[in-house]
This record gives sequence, structure tokens and C-alpha cells, in this order.
Amino acid sequence: MPAKYKKRADGRYCTHVVIGVKPDGKPQRKTIYAKTIRELEEKAAELRRQVGTGTIVKDGGMTVSEWAQEWLRTYKMGSGSKTYSMYETMVRVHIVPTLGHIKLRDIRPFHVQRLINEMRNKGLTRATEQAALSLKQIFRRAVENNIMAKSPAELIELPKKVKPKKRAIKDSERIAFESAILDAKSRAFYCVLLYAGLRRSEALSLNWADIDFDANTVRVSKAWTNHGNKTWIKPMPKSDAGNRDIPMPEALFLALKAHRMTARDEIVFPSAAGELMTVTVYRRFWGKIADGLNTALGGAPDNWILPSDITPHIFRHSYATMLFYAGVDVKTAQYLLGHSTLAMTMDIYTHLDKGKVGGAADKIDSYISSSQDIVNEA
Repeated sequence: MPAKYKKRADGRYCTHVVIGVKPDGKPQRKTIYAKTIRELEEKAAELRRQVGTGTIVKDGGMTVSEWAQEWLRTYKMGSGSKTYSMYETMVRVHIVPTLGHIKLRDIRPFHVQRLINEMRNKGLTRATEQAALSLKQIFRRAVENNIMAKSPAELIELPKKVKPKKRAIKDSERIAFESAILDAKSRAFYCVLLYAGLRRSEALSLNWADIDFDANTVRVSKAWTNHGNKTWIKPMPKSDAGNRDIPMPEALFLALKAHRMTARDEIVFPSAAGELMTVTVYRRFWGKIADGLNTALGGAPDNWILPSDITPHIFRHSYATMLFYAGVDVKTAQYLLGHSTLAMTMDIYTHLDKGKVGGAADKIDSYISSSQDIVNEA
């Protein structure tokens, strides 16, 4: 037996392979073991091949927590504040407390799946999706950097996503809302959502320069965004589908005109101080609108009957519904809604089109009846 192979007390052979250089300049060696000399030599040859091709895993005993923090600093620090905040929250709140102590070389798919299952069982649907996304990125980057041989997160099984049903406001609700007691700013905000289909972030970013009463249009080119309670305006790239000029129906034109008569600020929907609304100020603002809508439906502070799904976004869906029933073609609707893909608009239009099927029998009966009348007259 060659002297370079040492036999251990447990009967296995071992040897050392240089896999790199330590920070102090000394060789970094990895010990390998095998039951036979042939197996040992094959393992040593494979390890030297990995060293030569740069695919050797060098985790140095790093934990999931240590790598996740490094991943945030290196790969996510340049992301937008909301995106970075999401990833940082996933790491700090969900990943590190559960998996952080495990060494990268010891992490297995069942560890990752168990975390996802626990989050799902707690009802954290959106956070579960975000955690899975974060884990996949964290471990993929570890593999790219030769810190892991294989990601344990690639085959994560997410719970089936139940797509929430969207609805437009009912005609009875809309009629009631028209009689709601709202101040001019609140009425204008409500109308911008319903009759222009703006997202909340788009409506809150509007300046009066965006409202062209001569051309009868509302220009959308930026978005209100936030991190915590801090808010600012983010311009949309010129290529973004969100950039658009939306024609104003009469109800919207009149509501904005009435608001403009008393407005003193550049921002269409400012705080009381004339500044951009913070998240807290916006919640109070929407709360007052919701109070007015609740009262219009016959409710009161101690008798809340406004449906919980009456949120700013439901008015945007109502706008899409009005476009459909007004006969606006899907490509024009895509532009007016600011959808980045036609599929997003088609999803709404297809859903609404199915609702028309129910009346097909009545139309057929009507046609048959009218045809029979013609025959009888003949």
C-alpha cells in the first residue's frame, strides 16, 4: 500500500487534497475518506478535477444566516426600497429564525419545505410566496459562488394559489355612492378611481398640470410610492405601459372642476399641509370616504354595512367593466388600464364575456318568437 494513504482505526483510508490557499498563504486542504484505495483515488481525482474547473464547494462552515446576510448586501442593496424591504423582512422574520443556524453544507430540501409548510399553515399566503422566492435566489447565488453544490430550494412545493374573485361595484352601490356626502377632494378622488380607472398610487401622484380640462384628459406618468410612512413620487420610464392619457367622462370632469375651484396646491390630492400624503394620512383620507359611502348605503358608525371588498382597487375593476360593456376593444382597454400585457386585460374581458352567456337563451327565444311572427304574418 502506498505510504501516502493512511488507514484509520475504523478501517477506512484517508488522504488530503489541496483545494486552495488560505488568507495567510498556506495551502487549504480537504480530507477525504474511502473504504478502499481505489475508491479513495477516484474521490481524490474527482476533487482535483473540481478544483481545476472551479466547481469545488468552499463553504468554510458558513451558516444560512451568514450567507443570507451576505446575499442581501451583495445582490439586493441596489434594489428599490420596497423590494429590498421585502427581501430583508423575509430573511429577518422568517428564514433566519428557522434555518439560520444550519450550515450551508447541511441544509436539505426538507428543511426548506418544512419552513414553507409552517408559513402556509399559519395562513401567510403572500409571505409564503415571497419566502420561497427569496430562498430560491439565496441558494442559487450560493451555488453560483461555489459555496454549495446544489440548491435545496429548487423543488419547493407551494400551496395552490386560489385567485381571489374580483367584482365591480353593483349598480345599486354606485347609485347610492353618487348621493354620498363627500367634500370636493374626496368626491374627485372617488371619481378618478371609478371613471378613469387609476391605481391608488397613480391617483395620489397627480398634479394639476396632469389634468387638461381643454383636452379633457388625465395624464398618468408617475406613481406615489412608500417605504414605511415615508412617501415620494416615482416617475414611470417612458417605455412603461402605465404612461397614458385617459379621456374624462362628464362625471369626472365636473368632480375635478369642482375640486379645482377650492384647491390651492400643486398636488391634486395633498395632505392638509399641502404636501404629499403619507401612508397614515392616506388611510385617514380613505377612511372618511368609506364613512361617506357606508352612510350612503344606509349604514352608520355603529352599523357598518359597507362591504369589506369596497377598496380603491374595486373601482378600477369597475372601470374595466364599464369599458367592456361600453364596447371598448381590448387593445384600447389595455392602454387605458395601463396593463403591461394584453393577457392582463384579456383575463378581465374573458371573465366578463362569460357573464353574457347566461342571457343567450333569452336572446334565442326572442329570435325564435320574432321569426315565428314573421311566418304567421306571411
